[in-house]
Amino acid sequence: MITDDTTAPARPTEDVDAEAVGHRLERMAGALDDSLRAALDIDADFVAAYLDLAEVPGHVWRLDAKTRALIMLAVTSAVTTLDVSGIRTAAVQAHRAGATRVEALEAVHLVAVLGIHSYVTGIPPLVEVAKAQLQQDLVDEEPLTGERARVRDAFTAQRGYWSPMNETLLRADPDWFSAYTDYSSHPWVRGVLSPKVRELIYIAIDLSCTHLFDVGVRPHIENAIRYGATIEELVEVLAVIAPLGFASVRAAAPIIKDVFSGDA
Repeated sequence: MITDDTTAPARPTEDVDAEAVGHRLERMAGALDDSLRAALDIDADFVAAYLDLAEVPGHVWRLDAKTRALIMLAVTSAVTTLDVSGIRTAAVQAHRAGATRVEALEAVHLVAVLGIHSYVTGIPPLVEVAKAQLQQDLVDEEPLTGERARVRDAFTAQRGYWSPMNETLLRADPDWFSAYTDYSSHPWVRGVLSPKVRELIYIAIDLSCTHLFDVGVRPHIENAIRYGATIEELVEVLAVIAPLGFASVRAAAPIIKDVFSGDA
């Protein structure tokens, strides 16, 4: 039962230098927008704790600063996140680290594939239910020949791998999979980022807290290792995206500051 306990002790606060925290925040973000200023004004000690977490990958230096920034640019731009303030921060960091506009745009192109995960997740149960309840086979076991073989070979050549999941999707709807091949391969055919960085971005968007697409992340982990990524680098990808939850504070802080303006 929730009670209105007015005798509860006040939240303990750390004795932090708000001005110093603000300088750290500005260095990280490039500039302090209204949301960051509000977060700093109402709870500098929490912002300091966030910065401590967000800066860990930079202290370890397994991934370079540009790669880390491009990963965050992709994750904050993801349709499941769309953190506009976070996008700007990541873009500033990427530009500061030497990324070009072409590289930044490619990171966003890579994450634009995320909507496909609805299809990837939905087809297997549809196949199972259609067979169990309708006695209808959406996929066959015949050897891939003709146009279907061409699409498989095109995907493998452009994306660098093939998987049982792709096989199911291709068999379920060859026309859709052909269009998906062209769409998802655009960065691989025209982009400039290394294959390893692309796979790290895929891992980041799959495992971000706003998505958690564990069904499809394993091939990208395997691909990243094949392209030279170390386990330590893969762990750092997770550390880079772990502070994504701070977007809640950025969004809420200005509102809380305004609504509770009369509170101490």
